[in-house]
Amino acid sequence: MSTLLLYVLLLTNPSSAQHSSSLPLKCKLLHSEDTFGFIKNNSSDQFVILQNFKGRAVAQIDLKTEELIRTTYIGKPYEPKYQILLGKCDSVQHTLNMWQLNAVPYDQ
Repeated sequence: MSTLLLYVLLLTNPSSAQHSSSLPLKCKLLHSEDTFGFIKNNSSDQFVILQNFKGRAVAQIDLKTEELIRTTYIGKPYEPKYQILLGKCDSVQHTLNMWQLNAVPYDQ
């Protein structure tokens, strides 16, 4: 009943269209009852998440310890496999600061 009430409120609230991107993406593990919720633009002061190879490789870097966890999905045209690598990064905060400086437009 409470779920139905939530949907009714979302549909009747005119400002809900603006906040639809804040609805969580709900995920459940395959072999467990554990569930997770993700929200768009979720940010953290402790972690940086980077993607490359069209999102097949995702790196999570802990800003406090500079430890790296990289997950790679190797799929089509290959047999789907996952690879998890652990590592350490150097000067993470300095590099992120330089990336932000490079994103600032300069006067021409």
